[in-house]
Amino acid sequence: MQNNNPQQQNRQGFKIEDYPLTGSPDKKEAVEETLKELKQEKKERDAKKPNKTRGRKILSALAFPFVAPIKGSKKILTKAKIPLLPRMIIIFSIMFTLLLIGYATYVVLTVNHSFTYDTNPNAFTNLIILSAVIVSLAIIVFVALTAVFASIMLSPIRRITEGIDTIAADDLSKRLEPVDRQIEFLELTNRINGLLDSIEKTFNRQESFIADASHELKTPISVVAGYANLLQRWGSKNEDILNESIEAIAREAENMRRLAEKLLLLARIGKIHTQSAKFDLDKTLNQMVEDYKVVSLDHHVSYLGGITIMVNTDLNLLLELVRSLVDNAVRYTPKGGTIEISTCTTEDEAVKVMVTDTGIGISKEDLPYIFDRFFRCDRARGRETGGTGLGLTIAKSIAEALGGSLEVQSKVDEGTVFTFTLWGK
Repeated sequence: MQNNNPQQQNRQGFKIEDYPLTGSPDKKEAVEETLKELKQEKKERDAKKPNKTRGRKILSALAFPFVAPIKGSKKILTKAKIPLLPRMIIIFSIMFTLLLIGYATYVVLTVNHSFTYDTNPNAFTNLIILSAVIVSLAIIVFVALTAVFASIMLSPIRRITEGIDTIAADDLSKRLEPVDRQIEFLELTNRINGLLDSIEKTFNRQESFIADASHELKTPISVVAGYANLLQRWGSKNEDILNESIEAIAREAENMRRLAEKLLLLARIGKIHTQSAKFDLDKTLNQMVEDYKVVSLDHHVSYLGGITIMVNTDLNLLLELVRSLVDNAVRYTPKGGTIEISTCTTEDEAVKVMVTDTGIGISKEDLPYIFDRFFRCDRARGRETGGTGLGLTIAKSIAEALGGSLEVQSKVDEGTVFTFTLWGK
């Protein structure tokens, strides 16, 4: 289909001249006149702007005799793949030689201008030879001193490189020792050690994650394989075995599906770009609790709100966080227990969302680890209730992605309170 909109076509890179105007000659002349006026105005505006390009060209021309040799030698040495130390010596030597030759030439020419040849005709020639000797000796001394001092200055970098070479992929526990008291090298060493700390933590988390995920998947896979074998042997003859096997396979398949979904969500959280929007937190949580009342008939789920609280954050992520906390409360609260969701604001304009339950609680020994992946206070009970050990990990990750924090207070046999704090409502 042909596009008859010249403006849209112009945005796509076409020229206006490609589409001749139709209509009376007066209209064409008016449009052409308008275009000429716009071009003239643009030229006038450009003429009024200060000419920075001219000043830069003048400075570049003045600095060209000094900059050109340095740039040229740098390109040649880079292409030749010469190490940093010889490169520094050569570049500094070229700079010093140029300056020294320039100064010596100036001195010789000045002396020649005011010199008389009556007393000693060969004096000027001797002066040139002496100047050449002095310049040569000065260059040799400068190169030697540059080599020594450059080697001393670069020795910390060499020791840092040697230290990095001792760190192997299978052992990331080694760290670099301070190689020099210079603040730049100390900062470089600290940055590298900090990077190694981050890499080691990530590597350890990845190893732990793979081991835990394999362990969690091994149980339902073994159950499915066992019941499939049972079906093959006696399932066709025994109706009870057939029904039991089908139920077990369906249950474990559901557990694996839920685990896979949690793993994918956890992997995406760190890469998700939050889409903030302003909404009424009170109204949103109240609607969510009403939905839970229909699903969770064995627990008393309630929302203690009633005050309009406008927040500016990602609605979907916040709901996923609260759902993870409520699901955890439902899972570990006995039938007939109470689960309450409440909100409040603080003096520093922070918003708090609390999820309180009357469940089994968490011991002091387990509290530091409840946000770790696949951690369960009671692993057997977690499997019976359909827990994956990832719900609280996801909630913690979402809280950090939203720029907030998630804290927990709990006592065994009394209940648990999770508090999500969001700053800058």
